[in-house]
Amino acid sequence: MNSYEIFEYYRTHTSLNSEDMADFHVYTQDPVNTLDGMMAIAGLTINLLENPWNEDNLTILLTACDGISNQAFERIVVGLLLTLMVHDQHIRHNQNLLDDIQEILTFAPELSFTALCNIARTTHMKRLELFNQQLSQELLPLIHDKSSNEFYDIIQSRQSEMEEIARMNLDQNFLLFRDFYNNPFFHERAYNWLLPWNDEALLNIDEDDREELADFLQIWSLCDSDKYALCHMYKAFKGILKSQLSVDSLREVGLNIQNQNIITNAYIQQLYRYFRLSKFAKSQPFDMAHKMRDLIVYRLVVVGELAQKNIGNLLI
Repeated sequence: MNSYEIFEYYRTHTSLNSEDMADFHVYTQDPVNTLDGMMAIAGLTINLLENPWNEDNLTILLTACDGISNQAFERIVVGLLLTLMVHDQHIRHNQNLLDDIQEILTFAPELSFTALCNIARTTHMKRLELFNQQLSQELLPLIHDKSSNEFYDIIQSRQSEMEEIARMNLDQNFLLFRDFYNNPFFHERAYNWLLPWNDEALLNIDEDDREELADFLQIWSLCDSDKYALCHMYKAFKGILKSQLSVDSLREVGLNIQNQNIITNAYIQQLYRYFRLSKFAKSQPFDMAHKMRDLIVYRLVVVGELAQKNIGNLLI
């Protein structure tokens, strides 16, 4: 099977057997065809989040951690955290399963905590969407009225809210890019929502724009699905992007933000877009994030008063 078929198989087959487990291990541990393993993990994660509880399927994910790449391991950790949230009632009473899960999470405690924090941040997305909607409604009528100071008065009145959003490192790219997903690339295949970035996608861009867009992608930290969305919609939006977010303006404000744990954060963003925007999605696992303090995942990952304080500040 190719990577697309592997993804679809593990996404759609609700009852997987020992042969499927053996194949899954081959895909995830192959050092050459790493895309197969990445997409197998993504497919199985969606399977676990969208279907009734199946311990055998979770066991496949749990036993695939040895001998895999760092990026694949991060995908497993993210999938495991979300599965813990969605199937909390089934998992919390299974001590043997909890021991196996805890062994994986404590192998990389900083990674697990960072990923859980990024999931917690999604609780603010609806608030952020409402804030941006209100701000746009207030500003749009004034944007061409150069004689009015009211534009700047509104910005100043909203400054404290804007600063809070900036401090929390919320995923503002989701608001900017959500309309970019209205194209055939994302409508035809669920696979494309979770696809790791490949520079060959730049070939979709006119040659005259290709170098500038490549620089743009390098400077501005985007999740992989946002990069694909931008490439497939660049022709329609390049005028707006060039006027609002030019490569030079991004350099001036220093948005070269290659953060630690960027892969984990970006993959969570990809999953968030899939479940919020995709016609293929059948559930909303991130809606569980606001209940995190009451879930078993919180007790497994959030250890100590400082950790509780840090993640508590992200939950509403």
